[in-house]
Order: sequence, then structure tokens, then C-alpha cells
Amino acid sequence: MRRCLFCPNNANSLEDAWPRWITDQFKSNRASAVRAERAGVKLRSWSKLRPELAVRCVCTRCNNGWMSELENLSKPFLQPLLMGERSLLDTAAQATLALWAVKTAMVLEALDAHDRHGYTMAERERLRSISEIPWRTSVWLAASVDPALFLSTKNRHLGVANVTGISGVSITIALAHAVVQVLRIKVPDDVGPHTIVTTSVKQGPWDRATVQIRPTRTALINWPPPMGLNGEDGLNFLAERFSTTARDSGPLDTLVL
Repeated sequence: MRRCLFCPNNANSLEDAWPRWITDQFKSNRASAVRAERAGVKLRSWSKLRPELAVRCVCTRCNNGWMSELENLSKPFLQPLLMGERSLLDTAAQATLALWAVKTAMVLEALDAHDRHGYTMAERERLRSISEIPWRTSVWLAASVDPALFLSTKNRHLGVANVTGISGVSITIALAHAVVQVLRIKVPDDVGPHTIVTTSVKQGPWDRATVQIRPTRTALINWPPPMGLNGEDGLNFLAERFSTTARDSGPLDTLVL
């Protein structure tokens, strides 16, 4: 049996990467098509009345303990975002949502092979034990104009800033109106925590379409941002903004991390 993502116990529990308290609010009387791919290969689509994504990757103790507590702490801040209601997020709300987002990103990585994970076991254990978000992790919020779309996608970014040994991973999660994006840059051990690292990002209206909650930029954040993401194309545009490989075209900006 595989090991729990966050502790030495066996992974004997299913974790809802898309929390059931969220997806239960968006049940439908008519089945919707579910599309997925793994390792770049598209899987056969299937139908569901309720969006769901469960992964057997954690133990019962973690699932029913600190993870459940984090979910309960996040609900008051997430619920208005799901419904598209205007919200004012203070530093406490930003910190809680960022922790929830990184935990969810780590769970979604369980769908990948271990050698493709952006977070190490030690980093996941520190998030569990002391709520520590790994260094060089950034989190943004955006808004989807279509509450019927549920999406999660992961992109790996190798050779960030063309420096050997530096890589990155971004995970984008859309749940009804709420959209979360987590970017993690991994650097060699000899690169100190205060060394400035940059990565390329596709040019876009990101200052109007996203608000950054990690690292915290301002004590109060207004949500939603001035610009919403329109349908699958808008969500995919956000999800691909750090995918700057040679096959991609268009001007690039630089993001300091």
C-alpha cells in the first residue's frame, strides 16, 4: 500500500480533491460529460451528475484530522467565492486560503508519478505539522464567469530562467466561480532563500484577472478581480500562463519570485 502524502501512515483513505461540501452544491438533474487526461493522454469521457475527483493518497488520521480542520477553517472564506459574491479578504483569509490551495495542489499531485511531484515528502509533512508553505510558492485567486465548469490541471516547467537545476510546477483549480492557481519554483540547495529568482510568464491581463494572496501583497484584497475568466478558453489561458516552452508563441514578461 502506498504511503500517506503527509505522514508515515498507509494511504488508506480517499481524499476529495474537489471537496464534497463544494461539489454537493452543484449537483445536476442531468448528467454532464467529464473529460480527463493522464500523462498527456486523453482518457475516454464519462458522465456524472455531480463533479467529483477523489484520490486514495492520505491516511484516515490526516483526512479526518488536520485536513478536515483546514477545510472547516476555509469554508467561510471559500463559500462566497464559489457563489461569485463580492468579498473583502484580510490577511487571515488570505493565509487560510493559500494554505488550503497548497494542500489541495499537493493532493492533486498524487495523480502523477513520484518523480514528477513539485513538493517533497518533507515539505508536505511540514505543511501538516506546522502549516508551513514551502519557500517560493505563490498563490493567486481568479474568478470564472461560468459556475458550471470544474477543472484542475497541472503544468510542469523545466529550465525556468534557463538555469540548470531550476524547475517549476503550476496547478490551477476552478471550482464554480472560484479559481485558484499555485506556482512552485524549485531551486538547487545552494541557492539561498533570499536569492532573487525569475521565471517567464506569457503576457496577459493578469493584474486585472488575478489577485495574489501568497506572498501577501496587501492587507485587504477585493474579490472578484476586475476581469473574469470566460469559459474553458479563459481558464486554459490562465492555466497555461507559465507554460513558456519553445512551441509556445507570444511575448513574455518576467515574474520575480
